[in-house]
Amino acid sequence: MRKRRNNNKRVRFSILFPILTILGIGIIAALTSNYEKSWTFNWNGIESKIKDSISVYEYQSISSGIGGNGRAMPEEIESRKWIMENATEPELLKLTEFPNGNIKAIAYEGLLRKKNFENKTELISKAINDTIYSVYYQSGCLGNEFEIGEYLVQNVLMIDDRIPPFRPEIITDFGLSELEKQKILTEFHNRKK
Repeated sequence: MRKRRNNNKRVRFSILFPILTILGIGIIAALTSNYEKSWTFNWNGIESKIKDSISVYEYQSISSGIGGNGRAMPEEIESRKWIMENATEPELLKLTEFPNGNIKAIAYEGLLRKKNFENKTELISKAINDTIYSVYYQSGCLGNEFEIGEYLVQNVLMIDDRIPPFRPEIITDFGLSELEKQKILTEFHNRKK
């Protein structure tokens, strides 16, 4: 009688083991194939208002302020502006490590717009070499994918001499000297693609 009970347990286990193994492998495969690095980002030190406001850009492109069919999108511009003005330097520096190009670009731009932030040239150099994640930028009906450094040099600093020049009244002074701008451009044009 005892032998029969043990055999029944073995039979049940031998049937369940492969099923549970396949089920376990399926769950692991599903989780790893959909894994996002942002899930494990450490948000400590970043105020919840900043986190909530910037998290949108993980799935939304950065805009020039003009949407499809020429529709104005001032709320998107105001949202980014609010983040850049209200996030502290340590928060923005931490966000330059976030695994998403749009969020990184906003953080880099926010630091460039801080009057008292020093090391802007080094920051831009870091952005030029930060090529893992792309920035998605929309202007009107056109959407573009940029490297972070490319977005900053062309659309924020507006110093790239290989594109048509912008009107002087729309160019922001970030406090960079002509020598610093030239150093940035040299590094930007010599970057690895």
